[in-house]
Amino acid sequence: MLNHHAIVALRLIARLPNDTIRNLSSECSDLDDALQRIGRHPMDLFDRANQQLERCRQIGVRVIPWNDEHYPRRLLEIGSPPAVIFVRGGLPDESRPTLAIVGTRSCTIHYGKPVTDVLVESWTQRSAVIISGLAHGIDTVAHEATLRMRGITVAVIASGIDRITPVVAQRLSDRIVEAGGCIVTEHPCGVAALPPAFPARNRIISGMSDAVVVVESKSRGGALITAEFARMQGRPVYAVPGPITSTRSDGCNALIATGAARLLTSADDVAELPPMPAQRAPMETIEGLDTGSPRHVDDIAMLWNCSAAEAMGRLLDLELGGRVTRLPGNHFLAR
Repeated sequence: MLNHHAIVALRLIARLPNDTIRNLSSECSDLDDALQRIGRHPMDLFDRANQQLERCRQIGVRVIPWNDEHYPRRLLEIGSPPAVIFVRGGLPDESRPTLAIVGTRSCTIHYGKPVTDVLVESWTQRSAVIISGLAHGIDTVAHEATLRMRGITVAVIASGIDRITPVVAQRLSDRIVEAGGCIVTEHPCGVAALPPAFPARNRIISGMSDAVVVVESKSRGGALITAEFARMQGRPVYAVPGPITSTRSDGCNALIATGAARLLTSADDVAELPPMPAQRAPMETIEGLDTGSPRHVDDIAMLWNCSAAEAMGRLLDLELGGRVTRLPGNHFLAR
């Protein structure tokens, strides 16, 4: 069986399939044997593997081949799992329930975002790990909501860990790691994200999860690809229904209508999670925000007898504490 160094070297050969790498690593005694079998002899392969491992060491990335004891158990169960994964941060305890939350990059502020916030708040209270793809939209909302609830979240990316873009995604990845979560990819350091890598990335998102939840999705997009991978992997798929007037919910509504996804209208609908823990005493109501209707910050300032700036500061604290939701135009709504 090949050692870790040799498996990483094979991973650096362009277009060598994961299944081939795993078979070679099981059947061959050393790297030379493996290269002879595939008829490839890159002269600098050994040095490139050394450089990759050194780069990973410098930036705190763990290199975990498929036959390592720390390789995620769920991921080994899927078809064509990555031969090697690169991980920054700590992989979550595999005894914890794990949910993937995916959706459109152009999520709605009035529906997709607050729905995701509420669902993540409930699921993190049940110790669920939240997995998504670090993309703009629903992915980012899911990661951010988990961090606000001091939960654990995993971001699966389509590039090398040192090539995360844009800057806002890089900053979010740092916060995820600092909070105890991790960044996962099948791509070595130095590899930029290219279009074909994103669909392949989605099989890892679903593969590391107990179930996949689609919050908002157009009629075509990455969220539906993730849902299809989940179906092939035997993972349950849930979809949040949306307004028939919103194209951003066309994909979710179609998944439900065709039976490809289970209807999700409450966090309790996900059967793969334990029941909610005993509820704590209810928090005190927030004056002016307990009517069930959004209020503008200026109206709230008048009710609180303070300046708009002072009201905004308090409202932002309440938002960070998960007690209010901020809507477009500086409107706020208690949860």
